[in-house]
Amino acid sequence: MDKSYIAPASALRKLKAAHSLPQTVYLYGATGYGKTELVRQYLSGHRYIWLSCEKLPWKMETAPSGKQTRKVVVIDDLHRLKSEELRKEIIALARRSDLWLILISRSPVPAWLMPLYVREGLMIISEDDLRLGKAEISGYLKICGVAFTDDDIQYLQKTAEGNAYVVRHAALKMKEGKHVGPALYAEIWEAFSVYLEKFVVSGWDSDLLEFLMQVSVVDEFTLEMAEMITGSPYVAAALEQAAEAGNFLFQKNGVYRLRPTLNHALQSLAAKVYGLERVKDFKYNAALYYEMHDEIIPALRLFEECGKGDHIKSLLIRNARRNPGNGHYYELRRYYFNLEEQEIETSPVLMAGMSMLYSMLMDEEKSEYWYEKLTAFAKKAKGGTLREAQSRLAYLDIALPHRGSRNVLDIMKNIPAMLLDNGIGFPEFSVTSNMPSTMNGGKDFCHWSPSDTLLAKTVGPLVERILGRYGKGLVKAALGESYYEKGEDPYQVMTLLTRAQMETEQGGMPEIAFAAVGIRIRLSLLQGDIQAAGELLTSFERSVRENQALQLLPNIQALRCRLALYEGDINGADQWMEAAPDENKEFCSLERYRYLTKVRCYLAKGEYLTAQALLEKLRYYAEKMNRPYIRMEVGLLSAIAKERMGGSWQEELSAALKEAESYRFLRLISEEAAAIWPLLHREKKALLQNGSLDQNWLHRLLEETEEMARRYPLYLKKRTAALSDFSETALTILRLQADGLSLNQIAKRLEMKPFSVSYHIQENYRKLNVSRKADALLAARSLGLL
Repeated sequence: MDKSYIAPASALRKLKAAHSLPQTVYLYGATGYGKTELVRQYLSGHRYIWLSCEKLPWKMETAPSGKQTRKVVVIDDLHRLKSEELRKEIIALARRSDLWLILISRSPVPAWLMPLYVREGLMIISEDDLRLGKAEISGYLKICGVAFTDDDIQYLQKTAEGNAYVVRHAALKMKEGKHVGPALYAEIWEAFSVYLEKFVVSGWDSDLLEFLMQVSVVDEFTLEMAEMITGSPYVAAALEQAAEAGNFLFQKNGVYRLRPTLNHALQSLAAKVYGLERVKDFKYNAALYYEMHDEIIPALRLFEECGKGDHIKSLLIRNARRNPGNGHYYELRRYYFNLEEQEIETSPVLMAGMSMLYSMLMDEEKSEYWYEKLTAFAKKAKGGTLREAQSRLAYLDIALPHRGSRNVLDIMKNIPAMLLDNGIGFPEFSVTSNMPSTMNGGKDFCHWSPSDTLLAKTVGPLVERILGRYGKGLVKAALGESYYEKGEDPYQVMTLLTRAQMETEQGGMPEIAFAAVGIRIRLSLLQGDIQAAGELLTSFERSVRENQALQLLPNIQALRCRLALYEGDINGADQWMEAAPDENKEFCSLERYRYLTKVRCYLAKGEYLTAQALLEKLRYYAEKMNRPYIRMEVGLLSAIAKERMGGSWQEELSAALKEAESYRFLRLISEEAAAIWPLLHREKKALLQNGSLDQNWLHRLLEETEEMARRYPLYLKKRTAALSDFSETALTILRLQADGLSLNQIAKRLEMKPFSVSYHIQENYRKLNVSRKADALLAARSLGLL
C-alpha cells in the first residue's frame, strides 16, 4: 500500500455515500489511476473479502478484522471476466442486502451489467473522479518530501492528466534532482509505455492484441479504415471487445482514438512481433485509405514512411491542382522542396505549384524562376500537355500573390479567347482564400472599389464565366462588400449579400458564401444586433460542417472570437487563443486573418508589445505583397497599441486615415469602436482643422465610430479587475444594480446612506474601467462577478 497516496475528493465522497446507503460501487479507470489503492485505503481497518478476476478460481483474501455487521466484498480486474456463470453470480451478489459490493474495472460499465445499472442503480466512480487535482498532487509531493513550485504543479496537472502512476514516477525523479518539464515528461511517458507493453497489453487476448497492433499505425481511425488496414471483416467485434478490455479506446462521431501512451506501446510491440516490413504493409493500407478519401497530408506522411516515392509525387501533383485555399501548399512544402528539379520539370502542374508556393512564401525570385521554367516548357510542349501548361500560366498570371491585382482585368480579358478557341480549361481559383472577404481575400482588390458598380456591370459576367463555380455569387458578394465598406445603403448591401449567398447554393462554392455571410455579420454588428450576428455565424457553421467545407472552420472560429471581443468576453478569446497559430514558430501568410484576430486578443489582454511584434510581421507582409487593406488595418491597430504603451501613435493613425479616405472606406475604422474612439476623440479637433481629409467623410466617420464605441464599450478594453478587488458590499451593490434597483432603493435595502452607496458605485466603475451603469454590468458579467 502506498501510504503517500491521497485519495481524490470526488472519488472518496462517492465511496462514502455508497457505503452509507449501501449501494454497489462500479469503479473504473485506465491503468495507473489508483483504483485499487483508493479502495484498499478506504477499507483499511475494515474486514473485507478481496477477489480478483485474474486469479480464478477465486481465493478469499481478507484484511484485518474489526467490528462490522455487513460483509464487504471487492471484486477487482472485472474487465478480465469472461465466464457467464460468474457474471450471474456477481449480479446475485449485488442484490444481496447483507453485502456491500465494490466492483473494480479498467472499462466503463459493460453490457452484461447494464440491466442491473438501469434497474437498481450503481454508484459509478469514473476515471474523471479518480484524477488527482492540484491539491492531491501538491499534497503527495509534500508527503514524499519533494520541493516544488506552483509552476511544477501546474505542469504536472496538465501533463499527468491526474494519473497517480505518472505523478508517483515524477515524484521519484524529482527526488533524484530532475526538474519538471518536457524532458522529464518524455522520460516518464516512455517508461509508462514500456510498462503498458510488458504488464498490460501482454495480458490481452491474442486476436484483440493483433487488431490493436495493426491499427496503431495511425492516430485515429474509422471502422471502414480499420477494415482496410487489417483486411479483417470482424472489426466491429474487435472494437466491442476493446471497449470491454479497458478505458483506452475513445469514439466520437464514428472516429476511434487510442490513448497516446498505449498507441506508442502497441507500435513498439508491433515492430517486434511483425517486423518493420510487415508494419510498412499496414501503413501502406492506411495511406491508400487516406488517398482514396482525399486526405493528402496523412497519406503523404505514411507513403514516405513506406518508401513509396511514386505515390508521393502523384499526391503532390494532385495537391498542386488545387488553389491555395483548398490545397496544402504550405503544410507540404517539405515534400515539394525534396523533389529533384528534373522531376518537377516533367510536370507543368508541379512547376505551377512551385511558382505558387514560393510566392506564398514571399520569395518572388524563385516564384518567377519556376514561372519562366513553365513558360519555356510551354513553348516546346504539344497537344494536351501544351494546353495544360497554357492553362497554368494563365492561372499564375492572375493568382500569384506577389504580383498584386493591378493587371488582373487586362489578363482576364484575354483569357476567354484562349478558353473558347483552344479548348483550354481554367484551373480552380479561389478569390477569398477562405477569408470572410472578397476585397481582402486571396488578393487585395481595394483599388477596384471606386469603380465597383461599373466593373460589376462590365467585367462581372466575364469574371464569373471564367471562374465557373468559383465565380457564382462572386460579383454580388464583392459589390455588397464594397458598398458596405463605404457606408452605402444597408438595405442594398443586405440584398446583394443574401442574393450572393443564394447563388452559391446553386452549384457555387462555400468560400464565396462565407465572404457574403462575413459581411452580413459585420452589418449586424454595426446595427447593434450582436445576437443576430452570432446566430447567423452559428447557422453558417452548421452548414459548413454538413457540407464538409472544413477548410473554412479555422477562420469561422476566428470570427466567433472577434464577436466575443465585442462583448468583452476575454475568457472566450482565451479559449480561441489556445488553438490559434503560433506566429513565433513560423509565419504563414495564409493565416493572416487569424493573426489579425490574435492581435486584437493581445490588445484586449494588455499584451501590447506582443501585439506590436505580430503587427510588424503583418506590416512586412502587407508591404511586400502590396496589400493596402491589411496595411491600413495594421496601421490602426498599431496606433492603438502604441497609444496604450505611451508611445507616439499620431503618425500611424494619420497615415491609415488618409489611405482609408482615398477609398472612402468607413467601416474598417468605425468597427474598431471603443478601441479607436479615444484616439479619434483626442485628434478630433486637429483632424477637422487640418483639412487634408474630406470633411463629409470625416464627420460621418467620427459619428459612426462614437456610436460603435457606445454600443460596444468593452471591445478590446483591458481587464484589470478581479473578484478579490471587490468587497462583499461592493459586489452586493453591483448585483442589486443588475436587478434594476436605483441608488435610493439599494440604500434602503442595505440600510446604508445614499452617499455611501454612491461611493461604492463610483469605486466599482473605477475598478471596472467604465463610466456608466450599463458598461459596468457588462464588464462585471465578463469577469464572472454577476
